[in-house]
Amino acid sequence: MKISRLYIYPIKSLRGCSVSSATLTAQGLAYDRKYMLVRRVQTDDDGGGDDVKYSYKHLTIGRIDALCLFTTAFYPTDAAPEYIRVTYNPPADQSSNGESGDVDARDEHVKMSIDVPAAAEYSALQPLDLDLHGSRCVGYDMGLEFEAFFTRWLGFPTKLVYIGDSTRESLGNLTPGKEHVTGASTAAPDAWSVSTVATSGFTMVGRLAGGILTRAWAMGGYSSGSGSSSSSSSDDGKTGEAEYTMHFSDCAPLLVTSEVSLEELNRGKRAVPLDMTKTRPNIVIGPSQDGEMAAFEEDFWSELAIRGGEGPDDGIEADTVKRLLLTSNCGRCKSLNVDYVTGKQLPVAEQMLKRLADMKRRVDPGHGYSPIFGRYGFIEKGSRGRIVAVGDTVDVSRRNVERTVFFWPGLSAGAKKTTK
Repeated sequence: MKISRLYIYPIKSLRGCSVSSATLTAQGLAYDRKYMLVRRVQTDDDGGGDDVKYSYKHLTIGRIDALCLFTTAFYPTDAAPEYIRVTYNPPADQSSNGESGDVDARDEHVKMSIDVPAAAEYSALQPLDLDLHGSRCVGYDMGLEFEAFFTRWLGFPTKLVYIGDSTRESLGNLTPGKEHVTGASTAAPDAWSVSTVATSGFTMVGRLAGGILTRAWAMGGYSSGSGSSSSSSSDDGKTGEAEYTMHFSDCAPLLVTSEVSLEELNRGKRAVPLDMTKTRPNIVIGPSQDGEMAAFEEDFWSELAIRGGEGPDDGIEADTVKRLLLTSNCGRCKSLNVDYVTGKQLPVAEQMLKRLADMKRRVDPGHGYSPIFGRYGFIEKGSRGRIVAVGDTVDVSRRNVERTVFFWPGLSAGAKKTTK
C-alpha cells in the first residue's frame, strides 16, 4: 500500500490544502487546524450590570454549509508556508451568501480573499475560553480585520481564533493506551458484560437489545465479557495519555481513509461521483497493486508503518519507519452532503451520507446511527518531527480482531455527562 494523498486544513471546516509532503507533530500534520472560526453569542451578564458578555461557539461544516465556499492555500510553498490565503468563492447562482444577504460579490470593492499568517504572533492577542465537545482550550482572537472578512460573508458575527500554545485533550477512549472496547463478538447477546473505561467523570449506560449494542462505561479499569477483545497495549511504549493532545480537530489529530473504500461507494452509475475531499481526511491510503486492499478493511487497522518521504539530505535513512496509531472509527455527519459549488446540501440521490447508510455502514454502536468512513489516529511519539509524503510505502503493522467502539462523553450514542 502507499500514501495516495495528503491534506492539511489550516482553518477548521474550511476547504483544505492538498500537499505532497507533511511533517508529523504531536498534534497531527504541521499547520493542520491551528485556526478555527467561532460565532460570537451574547450571554446574560451575571450581575445585572451594563457590561455585555459573550460566549463563542465553534463553527463546523456539518452545521454551516457555506463554510465550504472558503478555500485555503499555502504561500509561498506548501513545505515552508509564510501565510495562508483564504478566498471566498460565491455560489454561481448567487451574488451573496449567509444570513444577512446584503453583500454583493460582484462589487469590485468587496474583498474576496485575506491572508492569514501560517504561524501567528499571539502574545498580545486576547485569549478566549473555548469548548469543543467538552474538551476545553484557549483560542487567541486574531482581530477585527479577520472578523470583518468572515462576518461579511457568513452574515453573522464571526471571529478567527488561533490555537497558539494551547492544546486540547482527546476524551473518552480515543487516546493510545486506553482500552478500546470492541463491538463484534461470537458470544451470545446475553454474554456481553458491563465494561469500563476511564472517562474523567462521564458515564454511558446501555444494553444489548433488539440487535442494537450500547455499553456501560464508568470510571475505572476495563474488563471484557466473553468473546470481546481490546486493541490497546501496555508494554509497547505508546501509552501516556498526556502525550497525546490535539489542536482544533474534533476527536483526534489525524483521519485516515481508503481509496478502495471510496471506489466501493462509487460503484454503479452515479451522476455525481462521491468526492474524497468531503470526508476531510489527512492521509489517504491506496493500493500499490490491484487487489492489495479490500473495501473498508481499514475499520480494523490498529497501527500503520510508513516508510519513505525522507532521504540522505534529511540525515535520516529513507526506510526508517514512522508509525500511526489508529484508535477509533469515524462516524460521519451531513457535512458529506454539502455541494461545494452551491454551498448547500445536495439532492438526496447524490448524498454520500445516504449511500454509506444504504451500504449498512452503521457498524459502530458508539456512533449510533452515524455510518462509518475512515479511522481516527495519533502519531507515535518516536515518529514526531518526521516527514511523510505522497508515494510512501504503508504497511498494516497491527490489526484488531474486532472493530473498536467509539466513546466520547456527550458525543457517543447514549452518552451523557454526569454531575458530581
